[in-house]
Amino acid sequence: MKKFFSFILTLLITFLPVFNINNLSFADSKPNLTAEYAVLMDYETGQVLYNKNGYSKLYPASTTKAWTAYVVLKHVSDLNQVVEIKDLPIVDGSSMYLKEGEAFTVKELLDALLIHSSNDVAMVLAKYVGGSVENFVNMMNNEAKAIGAKNTHFNNPHGLPDENHYTTAYDMALMARKAMDNDIFRDIVKTKSVKYPATEAYPYERYFENTNQFLTSRSKMDYKGQQVDIKYDVVDGIKTGYTDAAGKCLLSTGIKNNIRVISAVFKSTVNDLYLDSRTLLDYGFDNFYVETIVDKNDFIKDKKVFLSKEKKLTYEPETNYSVVLPNNSKADDYSIKTKLDNVKLPINEGDKVGTLEVYKNKKLEKSIDLVAKNDVTSIFSSLAKNKFLYNVLKVLLLIAVLIFIVLFIRKGKKRNKKKNIYSKNRRRRKY
Repeated sequence: MKKFFSFILTLLITFLPVFNINNLSFADSKPNLTAEYAVLMDYETGQVLYNKNGYSKLYPASTTKAWTAYVVLKHVSDLNQVVEIKDLPIVDGSSMYLKEGEAFTVKELLDALLIHSSNDVAMVLAKYVGGSVENFVNMMNNEAKAIGAKNTHFNNPHGLPDENHYTTAYDMALMARKAMDNDIFRDIVKTKSVKYPATEAYPYERYFENTNQFLTSRSKMDYKGQQVDIKYDVVDGIKTGYTDAAGKCLLSTGIKNNIRVISAVFKSTVNDLYLDSRTLLDYGFDNFYVETIVDKNDFIKDKKVFLSKEKKLTYEPETNYSVVLPNNSKADDYSIKTKLDNVKLPINEGDKVGTLEVYKNKKLEKSIDLVAKNDVTSIFSSLAKNKFLYNVLKVLLLIAVLIFIVLFIRKGKKRNKKKNIYSKNRRRRKY
């Protein structure tokens, strides 16, 4: 027996290298990045697919402006509002070269903020929306905390060096994901260039190309042993950043193989920023897929409702629910349970009527509200609108109640009479 096991062991040692295990692809074969901080996040679910010091403190530089733009978009409903440039503060770094007396719409300023990364525009928008730069920065911090970016503190709207202006790669990915929910933001950050006609105060046309080289570069880089274009067609945003303290920074997003991911790369180098970012993006595209566990359109159900005008309640989950899985796995361990509340009329469209529970390996992972798709009203509420029918119904109900009382009393009397007869017969038998 010992000789047999020795023979098998010898065969394994001899032939195992032939299978070349290093060529097997697993999602946990994580990429090697130069950047000190990096996070890769699935856009749809918010799930973190890669993390390198993702919760460590860092300086965001001009990636800050992505959140500045989000806060502006959230608080300004009409982007055609005109902003007059006055009392312009002095600010270093990249600039739109705004001049006193010029006027631009909020949308035009947002274009310059995100495409050219203009620091002077950040200050103008902050003052316009917040009333003061300080108040706007407070708005930025409050909005960040509201979405779960707990390790972030902004101290200005542009990202220039400040010890009290910091964040994490995870928080920035979270904020980038939230900003990308806004269609206007999404359109701006994928725009390759923008230009502004000359004005009296600035008699030259302004032309700015997007600082994100994934969108505009004409150069190449060495990627996986080949020279490839830095410009990457699957990328459609979002924001660059650089200071000496922050290093080279890039928030980027793209969609491929039906999965959108968000890459947050911080403190990389000039030569490695786009290499790191593409490596991270492709890691997500090549190793993961999105599986929809709950598609609300597939879970539309009906429930009969007694004494209702509509006769039934139609309901559905409030949201879809998806998960991100490695390519070599399946969603077989997920199950779903429906729990409806007790029906109390009236029900208005959009009201919560129950809960859809998603379990993974029999452990609750997600609860989704079930909401009504239609109004459900009592038949009596409909009758109440017709005074004649309502009064007839009241009379009929009153008559029915009186009949019931009379029958109840008569039945009681008969019962007492029988009881008395029984008692008399019993006494006679005893005697």
